[in-house]
Amino acid sequence: MSNVNRQKTLALAAIFQAAALADSLARRGTADPQAMKTLLESIVVFDTDNPEAIYGTVHQLSIGLRSLENCLTVGGFNDNEHYAHQLEYALGVIQLESQLSKSDKLLNTLRARLEQTQKQLVHVDNDICHQTIINNFAGAYVDTVGTLRFRLQIKGNQQKLQTVGVPEQVRAVLLAGIRAAWLWKRLGGRRWHLLFTRGSILEELRLLIKELRNL
Repeated sequence: MSNVNRQKTLALAAIFQAAALADSLARRGTADPQAMKTLLESIVVFDTDNPEAIYGTVHQLSIGLRSLENCLTVGGFNDNEHYAHQLEYALGVIQLESQLSKSDKLLNTLRARLEQTQKQLVHVDNDICHQTIINNFAGAYVDTVGTLRFRLQIKGNQQKLQTVGVPEQVRAVLLAGIRAAWLWKRLGGRRWHLLFTRGSILEELRLLIKELRNL
């Protein structure tokens, strides 16, 4: 696998990790804490385009790698609802990033809000998963992404989705997904690749999964 393809696949896995966590939160009201921590930390990394510098080891994106593999081989290509939702969310996140990137005003507002949140980390012992920080991410999402024409509808257990704190967590992981979509596009990723270059994506993906098994 070339280094460019490796980086692009890792960024794509981060998108699908956000989709998988949003799906988990919507259905169960909880999500893997380490996977969420990895994504939330990425939101306030501004100074690199290297996925491994942003997300850490391949293991940190294991949920995203599995989701991507399952979505490309199962979800969206038959009636498996579980993976179909994750694929829908991932594609939606990519579309949201595309719309967001066309508005300098929204991008500047979002950047300012994220920089402000980054500074507030010192007041919560640098706990990126602190509810105050998650609320800040969710608020930034509502005030920027939430104003776009396209709205991503999250499907799941309505009781879980109405649980205190869960809607904010969903918005926070979707914001992390948009950050990953921006990175993926910057590395050369395009939405149509998921349809017309599935074979090559899966080939690269399985090399990463093999690496994951050897950790």
